Amino acid sequence: MNIQNVILGFLLDGPMAGYDLKGKFDESVSYFFEATFSGIYPALRKMEGEGLVIKEVMFQEGKPNKNVYAITNKGREAFAEYLASPVAQSVQRSDLLLRIYFGSHCSDEQIVKWLAQERARLQDGLAHLSAMREALLANPATDPFRMKTLSFGIEQLQLSLQWVDNELANYSEGGRRHER
Repeated sequence: MNIQNVILGFLLDGPMAGYDLKGKFDESVSYFFEATFSGIYPALRKMEGEGLVIKEVMFQEGKPNKNVYAITNKGREAFAEYLASPVAQSVQRSDLLLRIYFGSHCSDEQIVKWLAQERARLQDGLAHLSAMREALLANPATDPFRMKTLSFGIEQLQLSLQWVDNELANYSEGGRRHER
């Protein structure tokens, strides 16, 4: 899975500018694939060079010109090849878990602070995904496959929140290093 494949998938829905693609990432797949403008624009340039997308410059009065990208037949073929390829192993990265791993080198107060920050982040993410879910459920044209990934994201956040709450409870009972 790479940013190019995700962009090609989004462009199957129609032409988009880089700004539109960033919004699409943020509103749909950001809970399992993050993208920044500094990743999107170089990918679009590379994809244009490879003939996977074409760029149309839209002239705008009083604003900078807008580059709108559309998928080509070659891009459709590349995306189909991606979908037909074996699923790559998922790798989860977590700064919190890395810090917890090295927790014996810091205070209980610091660990509790990290857990509390993570709890707030998880609650915000869960509220965001739940609101997205409600909006999608209200639309009868919602793609059921997109709902499946959203449901996974919600369940994953709930599980993570449960783990953090258990750890916070463990620390509030004075149990730092006793768990195995």
